[in-house]
Amino acid sequence: MRGAPILYDGLLYVSSLAGFLNALDTRTGKVRWRFKTTAPIHSTPSLNSGQVLVSCDGGTLYAIDSSSGTKTWDVPTGGEVWTSAIVSKDTIFFGDTNGNMQAVSSTNGTLQWKRALGGQIYSTACIAGQRVFVGSSDGRVYSMDAKSGDILWKTPTGDGIDSSPAVAKETLFVGSLDYFFYAIDTVNGAIRWQHEAELGITSSPAISGDLVVFGCKAGVLRALNVQTGKVIWAQRLGQAITAPPVISGGTVWIQSGMTYALNLADGNILWRASLGNSLQSAPVVTEAAVYLTGIEGNVYALA
Repeated sequence: MRGAPILYDGLLYVSSLAGFLNALDTRTGKVRWRFKTTAPIHSTPSLNSGQVLVSCDGGTLYAIDSSSGTKTWDVPTGGEVWTSAIVSKDTIFFGDTNGNMQAVSSTNGTLQWKRALGGQIYSTACIAGQRVFVGSSDGRVYSMDAKSGDILWKTPTGDGIDSSPAVAKETLFVGSLDYFFYAIDTVNGAIRWQHEAELGITSSPAISGDLVVFGCKAGVLRALNVQTGKVIWAQRLGQAITAPPVISGGTVWIQSGMTYALNLADGNILWRASLGNSLQSAPVVTEAAVYLTGIEGNVYALA
């Protein structure tokens, strides 16, 4: 399992490289229903009005009824899709490995626009207002008009971008394989500040208040001030960090070989759990449990 689980109405939706979308009962862990696609699934599912959206390497986007597991519609994507589908109003946005950013109707999957960027897209898009933001393997961050797909600006970095951007306070935050983490003006694409890490950054950032938190392949998790880029704390963990952190209350959850819970204020480790050697996805955190998936094919619920 490469993608993270998602939770809705007592069901945990999990995709797998075996090509299945699974719905698990959160109380028992038993499979409620299972939907088979035509190819492996690298993407994390997403939700839209009672439907689960998921794409497979066979080049198809599926809309599945969240309760029954029956297919509502599917559309060809023209390429493998490793990113999650993002929904804004009546439109679904996603990028593919052929380098195309696409927008389709959330009602039936009808194509609204398709825009070729400069490289493969492994970065899940971020929507803010009427703008779509996404990174590309050509090393650029793109801003596009959500309605037309027109490119508004593109800001280069020194290497490919697998990290998924996040937006707060008219600033876009994203990491690059060039070892740098960037804060970019959402209006004009100007770089406000940048911070150098020890190795490349594929971990997507999480934002809480004045802090932006991300990890790098050297296994270091950092919290920076969103306005200045000043390091508030840095914590070296067990293995390379490729998963995004999750912030819940005053706690940061991250996968780095093991599962870690850290204090958001100072980065101190609260506890760690050794579940497997290949945990790469973001956890789902609730008051009752923490849900995790691993590349070895296991789904975990921690009390």
